[in-house]
Amino acid sequence: VDYRECVENSVNIMRGVNAVSKYLHIDNVIIAVEDNKPIALQILKEIADSAADTGKVKVMALKSKYPQGAEKMIIQSATGRKMPPGKLPSDVGCVVMNVASIAFVGRYVATGKPLVSRSMTIDGSAIKTPKNVRVPIGTMMDYIVDYCGGFTEEPEKIVCGGPMMGAAITNINYPVLKGNNALLAFKKGDLSIKKETDCIRCGRCADTCPMSLYPAMVETALRIGDKEKLNSLNINYCMEC
Repeated sequence: VDYRECVENSVNIMRGVNAVSKYLHIDNVIIAVEDNKPIALQILKEIADSAADTGKVKVMALKSKYPQGAEKMIIQSATGRKMPPGKLPSDVGCVVMNVASIAFVGRYVATGKPLVSRSMTIDGSAIKTPKNVRVPIGTMMDYIVDYCGGFTEEPEKIVCGGPMMGAAITNINYPVLKGNNALLAFKKGDLSIKKETDCIRCGRCADTCPMSLYPAMVETALRIGDKEKLNSLNINYCMEC
């Protein structure tokens, strides 16, 4: 849905950018998009180039990798600044807004209509007809699934949110909240859950960690409940990927 927002509602995005930068006195704006979305990049670049304050808004293509969209990562990738543990983006001179949020600001400025609905992606192998939908906040998720044709079979796993950062839920008897952007349902056998194996201290987890932590040491401290060790390992910097 964030991709569709860029493609279909770029005018609202730019209107929101202009409003936020005006009232918060922000001189530089970066619209960061992963490089696997060339159409969104092109559309946003065209509308940014046509803005009144040419040069104030820049569109930046970032390498497509997880967790590029996370707040700490996007600040570091786009500006080179590192957000210290326990700090906020404002502490490093940044404001980070999701594209759906900034587009809402743009719509609100134009219409005065509050946030009463949101876009959601309904997808996964157990969904009969996957769709992007616009739903009123408070709509029951089972109603939305029915609108998408229902389940093809009883799903083995249901995830509220995206495939990487979403949370598993046991059923769909929940209302849509303003922060919900997706509902995913998977058939049995479609999930590859690898069996945990013993750590051999190869160090690959430390090389991969986007927050430059030592996951093997974090896990050991967690298993034995050593809170002091966890703090010394900067556990609060972990983004739980």
